[in-house]
Amino acid sequence: MKFHIKAAVTIFASTLAMTTTAYAAEPVRIGMVLPLTGPTAGYGKDGKMGADLAQEEINAAGGILGGRKIELVYDDERGTAQDGVAAVQKLMTQGRAKAIVAGMNSSITLAESAITKNKILHINPGAQADAITDQGSPWLFQVNNTSTTNSTIFHNYLVGTMKPKTIAYMGENTEFNKAVLQNLRTIVEASNTKLVEVANYDGSTTDFTSIITRLKAAAPEMIYVVDAYPARTAQIWKQIRQQGGFPMEAHATGTVQASAIVPAAGAMEGVVTGDIFIAEGAAGAMAIFIDRYKTKYGVEPNKVSLVTYEAVKLIAAAMNKAGTDNDYNKISKVMRDNAWETPRGKLSFDAKGRAKAPYFYIQSVKGNSLVLRESFEVK
Repeated sequence: MKFHIKAAVTIFASTLAMTTTAYAAEPVRIGMVLPLTGPTAGYGKDGKMGADLAQEEINAAGGILGGRKIELVYDDERGTAQDGVAAVQKLMTQGRAKAIVAGMNSSITLAESAITKNKILHINPGAQADAITDQGSPWLFQVNNTSTTNSTIFHNYLVGTMKPKTIAYMGENTEFNKAVLQNLRTIVEASNTKLVEVANYDGSTTDFTSIITRLKAAAPEMIYVVDAYPARTAQIWKQIRQQGGFPMEAHATGTVQASAIVPAAGAMEGVVTGDIFIAEGAAGAMAIFIDRYKTKYGVEPNKVSLVTYEAVKLIAAAMNKAGTDNDYNKISKVMRDNAWETPRGKLSFDAKGRAKAPYFYIQSVKGNSLVLRESFEVK
């Protein structure tokens, strides 16, 4: 009898040890909600490439939390709020994700963040609307600048450096557009520039001819387009070019990538924009990131690749430093209490979970690329 008890205890202890080892080795799953198909699929492709590189580097360095690998689990938000919400819910339940990376379009991200609020760590890599982090969700963080931060620098450059006497504005009726337009009005009112026309359109619009005709009738010195969808951006600029263009041309910050420039087939040449990333002149950690990315994929990264890469790296580093993958109060405190090394330099988060990029770059389209016009340190 004693033999059998001892054997049972030995078997139990062995089973417990195996279970503990299995748990320790279980990967930390991060749910990745990206537009893998639909009108912003270019963002999804670029974001996935950046995230996959981050995963590869983290796991090659030994993983986190005592050797656990991270595992990225993808779902497609297809460029709609409904699909974004469904993807987040699926990853939180069936996908067993310990954190969510979701945020390319502001309106979609607002809907997604209502699902993650007070339930799971949520990192928004790309969406810019201030309303996302104005909600006060304690476990929500934003890697990109807010639209107010980016727009303030950009609009001051348009008005103070380019100095058009008049601006005509067109943009999709979204949360992002509302924030950008409000900021532009504020800066224009304190300048000698006049906003002579504003045209908002629905997301289903495909023919912009009548809008462009109306804006041209106002004879503005500058046309300013605010649209975050690459395919539609290309279409808009093609139609602008068909009507002869404008003396000065600008497009919203953080939205001009190769996925818009290339299909525009030259129609965006000379368009002025701005962003938190540019490959030109990169040095230090940024140059290393670009080199690793080019080695893996054969192309240069863009801003979407960068911020998604950073989002995955930040989650892994914060969980590792906090010593947990599910105590979100502890992880969030660690996120806010520390400065984090990224290719752009050190990022820190404010009380609302907003990061500020160290630098902002004014750029213009040349060929299929963006070239630097001027850089600003973000205060």
